[in-house]
Amino acid sequence: MKNLYFIVLLFFSSCGLLSEANKPIEYNSSMFSDFEISDAPNYKLLKSWAVHPENDIDVLSEFKSEEKKLPIDVFFIYPTMLSDKNDTSWNADIYDDKIRNYVLASTVKYQSSAWYSTGNLYVPFYRQAHLRVFRESFWKNGGEEAYEMAYQDVKEAFKTFLKKYNNNRPIIIAGHSQGAGHAKRILQDFFDNKPLQKKLIAAYLIGTKITDTDFNNIKLMNDENETGGFVTWNTFRLMSERKTKKAVFTVSPEWIEGALCSNPITWNSSKVSNYKDHKGFLYLNSKIYPNTVKIEDIDSKIYVKLPKMGVLKKLLVSSVKDYHKADINLFWEDIRLNSIKRAKSYLSKTH
Repeated sequence: MKNLYFIVLLFFSSCGLLSEANKPIEYNSSMFSDFEISDAPNYKLLKSWAVHPENDIDVLSEFKSEEKKLPIDVFFIYPTMLSDKNDTSWNADIYDDKIRNYVLASTVKYQSSAWYSTGNLYVPFYRQAHLRVFRESFWKNGGEEAYEMAYQDVKEAFKTFLKKYNNNRPIIIAGHSQGAGHAKRILQDFFDNKPLQKKLIAAYLIGTKITDTDFNNIKLMNDENETGGFVTWNTFRLMSERKTKKAVFTVSPEWIEGALCSNPITWNSSKVSNYKDHKGFLYLNSKIYPNTVKIEDIDSKIYVKLPKMGVLKKLLVSSVKDYHKADINLFWEDIRLNSIKRAKSYLSKTH
């Protein structure tokens, strides 16, 4: 029981962003100018990709579908995995086996897998910025440079993807947290009011703040079959005022104010959902549990209660107050089916 509880907590921290303490974490750091930058990825080489159609990824083998993948590409950008408070590095070394394996066993397996059966999945390794860069004190003292380095890797990966691998296929852009922040910039730099926008099936910008001023011509989608726009949300556990005040959230309620927010169960403007409409929560045992999540309310974020998964599983996750890590897992099957539906809708319009 104790070991299983530990695994659950590890699962929920698999995005590298778990923050359950009552006090903010104090990070060790160093001057950015003193940081020894690792070699940049070469995206013409398969080793620079966590997931690539030409790579055989063991952690995704269990998610293979009998249905043929659609002739579209998915470009997924993973969230912050570099979070150790004692790690003074500013950016990840993608050639470090420990980092590579952590990315594959966590975010690739439990997040990017939601799009694996939709089309050709591409997930670049990139020199992601350390979690502390999102603290204002660190942002002003190296964080901005570290974050920009991370984005330039993602941008280079996307340019190589377009030139070498995409072959003019329609595209889904997806990302979580830091990855969604980079995905927003990819949309701004390559799609918004540009010729490539015609190839955009949908963007899933999850776990970051998106407002109605971020894009000129890419809109929030409010129908499950809609294409050419984006969806976005941040998930919060609905708790008492006392518990909420004690919790420390990865995404603060104050920061997220004013954000746009989608309903990842109904995919429309509804602010609630029913258990019966929930398609499935991907749990740590790689099993999908349908009818377990109910959206209670939506403002700038989604409010859900503990998943309805039986006494034992409910007990195991009851201490987790920060649902940022579960933004994708809670709605994993909903996302998978929706991405297929949107891709088919797009293809039906263009053929």
